[in-house]
Amino acid sequence: MPSGPPAARRQRRFLVVAAVVAAALFSLFWALLASSLPATTRADVSALGLLVAGALATASAFNRARWSTGGRARAWRLLSLAGLTAIAGNVASALLRAPGSEGTAPVGDVAIAVALLFSIASLATFTQVTRSRVDLAVMALDGLILGAAVLMIAASLVYEQLLASGNNVSLLAGAVIPILDVVLATVALILLRRTRGPDRVALGLVAAGFIVYTMTDLGYAVRVAAGTFEFGSPLDLGWIGGYLLLALAAWWPTRASDVTREDGVAGAEDWDTAVVFGVLLVATMVEVMGDGAGGLLSIEALLWVLLIGGAGVRQALIARDNRDLRHNLEDQVRERTADLRQMGRETEVLLSSVADGIYGVDLDGRVTFVNPSGAQMLGYAVDDLTGLLAHDVFHAPDEHGRPFPAQDCYIADAVLLRRVSNGEEDRYVRADGELFPVEITASPLVDDDSGEVRGGVVVFRDITSRQEVERVKNEFLSVVSHELRTPLTSIRGSLGLLSGGVMGALPEQAAAMVDRALMSSERLTRMINDILDLERIESGTLALEVQPHDVADLLAIADREMEGLAASRDVRLVRHVDCPAQVLADHDRIVQSLTNLVGNAIKFSPPGSVVELDARLVGGDVEIQVRDQGRGIPADRLDTIFERFVQVDSSDMRREGGSGLGLAICRGIVERHGGRVWLESEVGVGTTAYLCLRAAPEPVAVGGPTAASG
Repeated sequence: MPSGPPAARRQRRFLVVAAVVAAALFSLFWALLASSLPATTRADVSALGLLVAGALATASAFNRARWSTGGRARAWRLLSLAGLTAIAGNVASALLRAPGSEGTAPVGDVAIAVALLFSIASLATFTQVTRSRVDLAVMALDGLILGAAVLMIAASLVYEQLLASGNNVSLLAGAVIPILDVVLATVALILLRRTRGPDRVALGLVAAGFIVYTMTDLGYAVRVAAGTFEFGSPLDLGWIGGYLLLALAAWWPTRASDVTREDGVAGAEDWDTAVVFGVLLVATMVEVMGDGAGGLLSIEALLWVLLIGGAGVRQALIARDNRDLRHNLEDQVRERTADLRQMGRETEVLLSSVADGIYGVDLDGRVTFVNPSGAQMLGYAVDDLTGLLAHDVFHAPDEHGRPFPAQDCYIADAVLLRRVSNGEEDRYVRADGELFPVEITASPLVDDDSGEVRGGVVVFRDITSRQEVERVKNEFLSVVSHELRTPLTSIRGSLGLLSGGVMGALPEQAAAMVDRALMSSERLTRMINDILDLERIESGTLALEVQPHDVADLLAIADREMEGLAASRDVRLVRHVDCPAQVLADHDRIVQSLTNLVGNAIKFSPPGSVVELDARLVGGDVEIQVRDQGRGIPADRLDTIFERFVQVDSSDMRREGGSGLGLAICRGIVERHGGRVWLESEVGVGTTAYLCLRAAPEPVAVGGPTAASG
């Protein structure tokens, strides 16, 4: 049947018509069967009622099967087949029954038994969903309790009377059909107990129709056994009403043509518990009332009723409490799920909007996610990278084409060693084989609860443009520096000759101007030399001749070269060298670094103060210290002071004549030696510069001691 608002309205109209017809037919046959009509007439009325109600149920079930699909369509087809079989049996029984005989013909009993089997199969087809083991166990227990309860009722009301009667009752009518009725009633109760979703009301009407039909069959068996059954009595209304309930169920509207899953299978525990324990309580009451002497309940029977009733009430309260608890948990889960979805959307937007590439890896180094920018830089689609080994796919080999060892990669450091890598440079390979330089930051992905590493996150940035800018800048500095040195050397030489009086004595003002020009040219020459040194250091072309050198000798040379500057500033140099160790260093470059540090200490020390030089052996390194009593450096400038053209005060460059490159050159030279340099300072107290280099190994003596000769 088509879906949508018009179809829903049409279904509701059909339901109203079906309900009116069913109510009218049931009322009509009730009035006729309860009247004082002759027995033969009432028998004909019952036969007509069964035929009409059965035909309506069969046609309605067949129509419902036409616009249902899947398991629901099979269930309604089986139900229509059961109705058709029952109608055929009733007609055959009416035609073959001898006049004045009671009960049904054998062919009618066979048809009713087959119809009951079709009905049981129909109910079993309604609930075809995948259930958990716990749910299946609960269903089995429900079936056991409900089946046992129905059997208790049937045993008390039917079988005892069948056994006590002396009438000859057929096996089908007296045993098989009542047992099939019990099974059908049990399955119907389980169906009513476990069904949720849009078809719950329709399936409830089906279950109710079968239960009414089952109770009528049991009453029929009892009366046949007692010899009091009369076809055409009000008892026949049970069969007619059962058929009409089935017909009404087929016309109940639904929001879906087929239900493939049960919504909220355990959603009404209190009602389900009431059904199960209610049936069990009724069975117990029937049992104990049947066993009570004189119709009075014994103490034991009363205790059984109280026991089962109390257990049912207790279980209902627990079920309601569990339902409320589950609803609260479901609300919290929905809220958390909504929050997580919102966070997921925000994270996705954030990752998509970042220009840098970001990818995550698991413990094996396989890509778990990558943002669009990263996939675009690598030349892949996002889905193509997921699950691939990041190191093998886009990490470039070395200059000789050899793959870089995966165990030495920063990804392995992050995942296995929990090491964070910042600002490392690498080369990646695009999908088309092109190499491009990147700057990466790799960090481990640690679970907040367990503290275990779940993988790693790598952020990378294409630095091709930056390296090109650096290359152009370095080339510019190199060309400019070299092109300036030749004319500057000529200018400085000419100014030196003028200042020395080669061209004759100069007027006092002219001599002063020549001296200032000569000093400026020398300063410019030093700046150009510094720029060239720094360019060679950063490009890796600075040649070093590393040899073992005495620390004391290096400090003595630095002291001697800076003695004139110290004297001009009224600063005293003091050496405290009690370190006989040697260092592996390039003599000229380390002396250049030391004189730079000592010169800075002298420049920024007040007159009359002391600059101290010291050295000590720390482990396998030699630590050289230069301490002054100057104004000190603020803590936030201790790191930036080593950058190019950076000084604590911008006026220092003009006043002291520095270039702002000395410390940058010093750090570059020391780091090329494998050492490090840093500052410690306190404003108003002074600054200490530390220069740390590897100590040279002690020479190994060859041969042993020589014996003195006489």
